[in-house]
Amino acid sequence: MSIATQLQTVLAMSTCGALMGMGFDTYHVFKGKSRLPLWMVFIFDVLFWIGSMGAVFLILVKVNDGIIRFPIFFGMIFGAWVYFVVGSKKYILFLHRVIKFCQWFYRTVLQIIDTLVVRPILFFYRVILMVLAFLYSVLLAILGFLWKVARFITSPFARWGQHLGKKMFGKTKGIWTNGKNWFHSKRKRD
Repeated sequence: MSIATQLQTVLAMSTCGALMGMGFDTYHVFKGKSRLPLWMVFIFDVLFWIGSMGAVFLILVKVNDGIIRFPIFFGMIFGAWVYFVVGSKKYILFLHRVIKFCQWFYRTVLQIIDTLVVRPILFFYRVILMVLAFLYSVLLAILGFLWKVARFITSPFARWGQHLGKKMFGKTKGIWTNGKNWFHSKRKRD
């Protein structure tokens, strides 16, 4: 392996170390906000380190055909150390601000959707229900009024009809009883 390839490999592994440090901080910030059970945290820890090793190995294959030597580990440790000394606190602060911005943006989008879509739909739904309820009550009032008018107009005839029925079928028996008796007597004759 040439010196240029070795230098390129050390620089790539230093970058990988710094990126692994950033990934580690990102993972811990999100893990702290999520409140996962311990067994799930363990599984995610194992998956994080397996994923990190896989990514480093893929980069190593691209840079120097996957040849592992001591300078590779030195480059990774150096890159991670530089990241944790120089940029870790700033990156975590930046990450917290990004998370707060995303939460604010999410709440703002929900409020805009609620104000521009949900509330107008609910308003029109309530207005339509109120109009239908009003029309239903008006229709009931009109039908009730027409019923009272019809009863008032036909009330003399109803009294006349009652008197006529009493005269035709007797004072003690009603139309239904007379009809039933007539029907039974006809069946007995047949």
